[in-house]
Amino acid sequence: MGLFAHQRPEDVTVADIAAAADMAAAAVYYHFPSKEHVLLEGLQGFVERYLATVRDLTRASTDFLEWLERNRTAATVYFAHSAGVDAAVEALRREVRIDQVLLLSRAIRAYTAASRSSVDPEVAAFGLVSLIESAAVSWLTQDAVFLGLGRRRYLTETAALAERILGDGQRGPAATVVRR
Repeated sequence: MGLFAHQRPEDVTVADIAAAADMAAAAVYYHFPSKEHVLLEGLQGFVERYLATVRDLTRASTDFLEWLERNRTAATVYFAHSAGVDAAVEALRREVRIDQVLLLSRAIRAYTAASRSSVDPEVAAFGLVSLIESAAVSWLTQDAVFLGLGRRRYLTETAALAERILGDGQRGPAATVVRR
């Protein structure tokens, strides 16, 4: 995953993967038909941990962006470098997005029922997933938006946007995408 985090996937070769794993390229091909399959397996391990974090996010206060920092290498590959690599990776990313929307919409539905909010849970969940993905890319790549706002203001603005997505100024478990 380190190779894919520091180089574009199209620039990583099976020889690079073999060298990083201290093995021959033929041994890599014995276990994986292509470098994309190596990437896919690495991503599958990451998304299991990631979806567990999203589940936690819906139940308790989780500092999501700090979690990304602790899992920076794999998160960078998933959020910033794997989009469009191949059909299998895109299928995994689509499946994860659907799972996130389902998890978050359930949490939002439970929360908004108690708060009598008028927000549509599925629409809010989709908005939060979009925010999570965009915030993750900006955070991990430290793009112009992140650098322009600075860490503290970036966290504050992202949290405020999550609250607005939930509507009515409500703050529930699904809004803890970041803490201020």
